[in-house]
Amino acid sequence: MRSILLLLQTEISYRKLLLASLISGTGDTFNNVAILSLLLHLTGTGLAVGLVLAIRILPQLLLGPIAGILADRISRKTILLISDFGRALVAVSFIFVRSNSEIWIVYVASFILVIFSTLFTPARTACIPQLVSSKNVVLANSVEQSLSGIVTAIGSGIGGVVTAIFGQDIAFVFNAASFLLSGLICCTIKFPDYRTQDSNVNRVADVESERQSSFVELLRCSRLIQILALQSVLWPMGGGAINVLLSIYGFRVFHQGNEGIGVLYGALGLGFFVSGLVGFNFSKRIRETTIFAVVIEGICHLLVSRSPDIWLAAVFLAIGTVSAGIGNAANNSLTMMNIPSEYHGVLNPTLSRQMGWLLRKR
Repeated sequence: MRSILLLLQTEISYRKLLLASLISGTGDTFNNVAILSLLLHLTGTGLAVGLVLAIRILPQLLLGPIAGILADRISRKTILLISDFGRALVAVSFIFVRSNSEIWIVYVASFILVIFSTLFTPARTACIPQLVSSKNVVLANSVEQSLSGIVTAIGSGIGGVVTAIFGQDIAFVFNAASFLLSGLICCTIKFPDYRTQDSNVNRVADVESERQSSFVELLRCSRLIQILALQSVLWPMGGGAINVLLSIYGFRVFHQGNEGIGVLYGALGLGFFVSGLVGFNFSKRIRETTIFAVVIEGICHLLVSRSPDIWLAAVFLAIGTVSAGIGNAANNSLTMMNIPSEYHGVLNPTLSRQMGWLLRKR
């Protein structure tokens, strides 16, 4: 904890980025709980929930390669601002959904929100090694997992209660306001030019084809990047299923309604928070930590599916998420420490999609 506090005291720009993400992420989680609740109330089936989650995947598949390259080509700060202010406008549209005939608004707005998020995520992730010193990269990635935990725990836990008491509209308005405030905070951050940070290690190619070629060779020559790419393909399959299952568990299996969704997502958030507090302790054995974390996470999710009540399921979910958070921090640190900054936008966090796209260009 002392190391984390020292990081936040010394790395002022990163602290601002973290605060902006905490605010927008909390609002976004409020929004997710409210959308799941709204769809289940209007349709009475998990099919609509699955459809929304499927719609959210499509922009990532289509725009992932472009988003990563943009993060390495233009101002990352500009991308963050456009994404935040754009999401603030779109997030308001959910309040107009009142019946089954208007559910299409949820699908369209969700699709557009993910377009902005797809642009936002690689730019933000690539900024981390710019805003912190090299010795703090592992610690910063551990803090990122705690951020995910805080966002998920606060957003889903409180969001479930607020949605149940005051209705979904409050959550939708809060989400829009959170993106607006996040964008205003990002306006105050000074982002250094990564092109000047790795001058002794790598340079940015003057010609696009040269840069793509060197990137492809990097992928082909690095077994580490190939392994990370494979994991990035496999993990989202389970992660997407979990997002659907948590809402179904809360509503249909354990019969707890909005509060049940809040409890399970709260457990998810608690796990990420704890992982951030302990993740940097594994910095000396990062590769072994990644493998062990994936195994533990899988076992815990299996136990969640066999739990007789929601509280035991929440315990197993939290333990599994601690392992997931530690593994995520290790994965991100491996990438940031072994790959030049000029490729961070492409490699983080949609490595596999970019790899496939660029290899097809050959």
